[in-house]
Amino acid sequence: SADSLPTVQIDGGVVWSQVIVGDTVYAAGQFSNARPAGAAPGTNLTPRANILAYNLTTGALITSFAPSFNNRINEIEASPDGKKLYVTGSFTQVNGVSRLRFAVLDLPSGSLVSGTAGLNSIGKSIAATSDGVFVGGYFTSVSGKAKQRIVKLNAAGTVVQPFAVPVDNGQVQSIVAAGDRVAMSGNFTSVGGSDNPGFGLYLADATTGAGLP
Repeated sequence: SADSLPTVQIDGGVVWSQVIVGDTVYAAGQFSNARPAGAAPGTNLTPRANILAYNLTTGALITSFAPSFNNRINEIEASPDGKKLYVTGSFTQVNGVSRLRFAVLDLPSGSLVSGTAGLNSIGKSIAATSDGVFVGGYFTSVSGKAKQRIVKLNAAGTVVQPFAVPVDNGQVQSIVAAGDRVAMSGNFTSVGGSDNPGFGLYLADATTGAGLP
């Protein structure tokens, strides 16, 4: 049906990304407060720093999940086993701890995973697989290693993998991965010096990053 269901609201701002794990919806973007369904704007507020969780059935805010990000979150993605939440955006701190535009949270607690990689510029997209997590954006370096706008990390988000695609400009806006292939899209106009393929879309081997037809 098209029935309206009760859903927690943000009090101003934007939700850029949501993901469902079991009976929980995780929502992230750029906002400061949440309020219950039906509450007037500015009333019954609960502080939430750019991320929150709510119950899929009742729409109620999950009060036990309350990590704090100091700036915008562009995308979140759950690990295939539902035990981790990968986060990327413009933030530089999580719960007051340095996290350069990429972080990993344990689920369902929301506690921050230690030792995760950092991006030297904005992250925009994530795709998680059983053997790792792809992150795309504007960046050119990940934990001090040259990676041009897309990187593959291990499943913990702590180790940069050999995967490499030399996206020459722009950004990687979205990523999808299936089996031994990963597809990326964005406003880039060439990859490895070529725009054929490499203009806005690119398909690569998920292990090496080698280009595919």
